[in-house]
Amino acid sequence: MSLMTRRTSVREFTSQEVSEVFIKKLLISGMQAPSSKNQQPWDFIIVDDRNLLDYMATMHSGAWPLHTATIAIIPVLRPTDRSPLMAVQDISAATENILLEATNLDLGAVWIGVYPLEERVAHLGEMFAFPEGHVPFAVIAVGHPLKEKIAKIRYEEKRVFRNKWGK
Repeated sequence: MSLMTRRTSVREFTSQEVSEVFIKKLLISGMQAPSSKNQQPWDFIIVDDRNLLDYMATMHSGAWPLHTATIAIIPVLRPTDRSPLMAVQDISAATENILLEATNLDLGAVWIGVYPLEERVAHLGEMFAFPEGHVPFAVIAVGHPLKEKIAKIRYEEKRVFRNKWGK
């Protein structure tokens, strides 16, 4: 099975630490993402402080996996004028690369949406005091999976058309 079809959202983790070697591999993979005009509109914050992870989990009801994650990665949108309308797509690709690398390393991970929801952006902004124009895009909870989770194949032939809509 390919890496992409093995990837699934993992929301419960063991207390085993994620090694610095694995953290660097996750970040290298994130930064390998394609970006419009090679603008690379991202920075990343690694959070491994248990108190911060638990406080981040109060951001909204879907952030509860942070209570057991041993690290979180926050992709941060940085200002760009090279291709600003593509920045969200670029950082989305970087986020997905991190999720795929987590699968490759037999880690678990889940993408917790932040941007463009103002209350979530504000919650993280209060915690990390981002520089002007920098916006937290997402939080990726990462850790060693508590249990094995098998990904479901989501391919549906009825959603594929060739040469025109509906055929």
